[in-house]
Formats: sequence, structure tokens, C-alpha cells
Amino acid sequence: MKFAKYLLLSVSVSMSCAVATFGQAAANQPYNAVEVAKFTVRQGIEFSDKDVTELTNATLSNFRNSKRFASVLLAGESSAPVEGRRVRVSGEVIKYVKGSQAKRYLIGMGAGKTKIIVDVKLTDASTGEVVLQQTVDGDVTWGVFGGDSDKAKGGVADEIIREMKKRGLAGDKRN
Repeated sequence: MKFAKYLLLSVSVSMSCAVATFGQAAANQPYNAVEVAKFTVRQGIEFSDKDVTELTNATLSNFRNSKRFASVLLAGESSAPVEGRRVRVSGEVIKYVKGSQAKRYLIGMGAGKTKIIVDVKLTDASTGEVVLQQTVDGDVTWGVFGGDSDKAKGGVADEIIREMKKRGLAGDKRN
């Protein structure tokens, strides 16, 4: 009788572990579609509406160019339904240093650096669960003729994609 009780207990524990593992495996599948919300700006940060639009557009562009997702849309846009999981990307600009292209060109060595820091949140569209919340940044420290400060906006998107890939939330490149 004791043997049957222990056998039943061990089978129950094994089944529970298997179910939990299966649930985690499903949760760790990469997202197939991305919805990008317009970024916001923390009060007191000087980052114009034009810059917000450019940051959002750079994020859309970099996600599309990454070729890791079947669908990348601006929040509120509609398209044909895509199979698989969908994640919503939102963020708040929490720091912005405009920098100076002239200083980067003439002085170099980090002078005139442009930096954007964004608190990013990735939310599973079907469950509403936050799957990643992290501070990411984009910067420009050099480039041809001092580099273009707008490249920092694309750097934010690249960092989000890198973090998603590292955590298994973004798949491999598609053809």
C-alpha cells in the first residue's frame, strides 16, 4: 500500500513537471508578429514630437529589416491575420542627449555623443503579460563627417531586437 502511494506521488510530480515544462516551452516560442506603439516621452525630457515620430518609424523599419517577424505594424494598423504569437512594443524616452555632429567630427573620442535611453516594455498581445521590460539605449559616437544623430534612434530598435533574440522572443531571419 505504501509502495502504491509513493508510486502515485512520484507519477503526479513527474506529470506536474512535464506540464510546467510544456507550458514554458510554449511561452518561450519566438513571436511571429510585432505591433509597435508610438513612443512616449517622460516629462521634463526635451524630445520633440518629430523626434518621437522618427524614433517610432526607425523602430518599425529596423524590425521589418531584421526579417525575424512575419508582420510588423504600427499599433492601430490592421492587416491580414498572422499565425503565431504577437507582441506589442512600447517605450518611454527617459533620457536624451542631443550631442553635436561637429564635435564628433572635429574632436572625436566621444565628444559630442548623441544618446537616447528608452524604458521599453514588450507585452504579449493575447495574454497582456509583460514578457520583457528593460532600459535600452542608442547612441552615436562617431561616423563619416561626425555621424548622423538620427542613427541613435535606429540603435534603440537594434538593441530591442538583440534583447528579444537573446531571450528567445525573436526567431531566426526569414528568407
